[in-house]
Amino acid sequence: MQVWKELGAAALMVPLAAFIHGLGLIAITKLFGVEDEALEHRALDPRSFHLVGILGLALFGIHSGSIAMFGLFYLWVGAARDLAEALFYSVSCYTTAGAGADRLPDEWKLLGGTEALVGLLLVGWSTAYLVRKLEKLRT
Repeated sequence: MQVWKELGAAALMVPLAAFIHGLGLIAITKLFGVEDEALEHRALDPRSFHLVGILGLALFGIHSGSIAMFGLFYLWVGAARDLAEALFYSVSCYTTAGAGADRLPDEWKLLGGTEALVGLLLVGWSTAYLVRKLEKLRT
């Protein structure tokens, strides 16, 4: 019966993480004025290097939000004793470092593996976003 709880949790958490990530990318685009059309009028030179750092930090923030969401879920269901442990499990799963899924209670390891897949996909999405924005800058 526990496997159905994990699959149900995954069925809610996966689209929620993707939705939040998509909203985050839209917010970054609007907040920092990095629409494709605007970038086509800027050059890739030392004056625009700060843009890479800003986008990197903003993407880090979005990923941190997803990690926190999964961590809070682990805490809520009792898979972790405290917030620090829950966040450790989550960041380890999300980044596919692996130590978190091994330490999760048996009844939540499937969700830890699912979080690893989500992290892989969302990091890929962020990479594609960043590459797209940098390609739009004139060289």
